[in-house]
Amino acid sequence: MDVLLRANLPVGDGALDGVALAMGGRPTPFGMDPDRIEDCLALLASPGFERLRLRGIHAHLASGLPATELLRLAERIVGWSAGLAARHGFPLHEVNVGGGMAVDYADPEARFDWTAFGRGLADLLDRHPALGTLRIEPGRALTAYCGWYATEVLDVKHSHGEAFAVVRGGTHHLRTPATRGHSQPFTVLPVDHWPHPWPRPTATGTRITVSGQLCTPKDVLAARAPVAELRAGDRLLFAMAGAYGWNISHHEFLMHPRPSFHYLDDGA
Repeated sequence: MDVLLRANLPVGDGALDGVALAMGGRPTPFGMDPDRIEDCLALLASPGFERLRLRGIHAHLASGLPATELLRLAERIVGWSAGLAARHGFPLHEVNVGGGMAVDYADPEARFDWTAFGRGLADLLDRHPALGTLRIEPGRALTAYCGWYATEVLDVKHSHGEAFAVVRGGTHHLRTPATRGHSQPFTVLPVDHWPHPWPRPTATGTRITVSGQLCTPKDVLAARAPVAELRAGDRLLFAMAGAYGWNISHHEFLMHPRPSFHYLDDGA
């Protein structure tokens, strides 16, 4: 069986100080410290471990980095891995530098600089010709833009000078903003029909917090987001819901109904 050893490499220059999610470069439950990697190499070379074949090193250190910073981490990981292979005399078939490509929920039009990142990785491979495969884990940066969460505004209310929209569903459907502490970007889809005899609750030209149906103040999809007009009965369409949305959410909280799923293609 082929194996990669996951390393938690030290990053001592503050390169990861500002990241929202760090899996390495500091004390974490992920990967092994470099001295433990050395121990594993000795173990793999000992009798009784012949069925395990060392392929290389895996080091996913952080998430949410721009291309330039992620390239610097990749260079460190590959350089350290190449030095390890040279010291111990094993072929470096593969290095997995992990993921961590930034997704900016505050600016849905911003994109990770794949061109610069690809050029940097190509240059890195040129400088390490003995390396067989350089692997990345793009994950969220590819799929986040491929999903939307649509929901109905049940009520618009005002409390102590602030506006709130209560929507059908909430973070038990789309937990990403509560987990990461950001406001999920959304578009208002106006619905003119209002079937009720009472006045339609409305917020106009203000900032509004969008909350779900759960009995917790943490059930917030967007905080103090600007809206020109939002009414009960309108629909909200949350963008960038294609990664870490439904699959990380606490579905059964208060036993609310699950959302329906619709899949669209390009018509081909």
